[in-house]
Amino acid sequence: MPEIGGQQYDVIVGSDVATRDGMYLELYEATEQILEIFYSDVDGSMTLTAYRQDLPLGVVEWAIAEGKARLIPTN
Repeated sequence: MPEIGGQQYDVIVGSDVATRDGMYLELYEATEQILEIFYSDVDGSMTLTAYRQDLPLGVVEWAIAEGKARLIPTN
């Protein structure tokens, strides 16, 4: 459970091979999902979806860095 800017967040990392064929990192504040980073195994792209406006920049930067570190496969 990371603490970013004094706020605690929950993280879920998983794979979605049934519908999107890739890996995801979801970030939650309390029980509300606030963003998702998704890495596509199909084309190697990475996307960020924000589920709340005005997310703190530190949260977005943390999620992007974690997504790159945890979702992109290394050979």
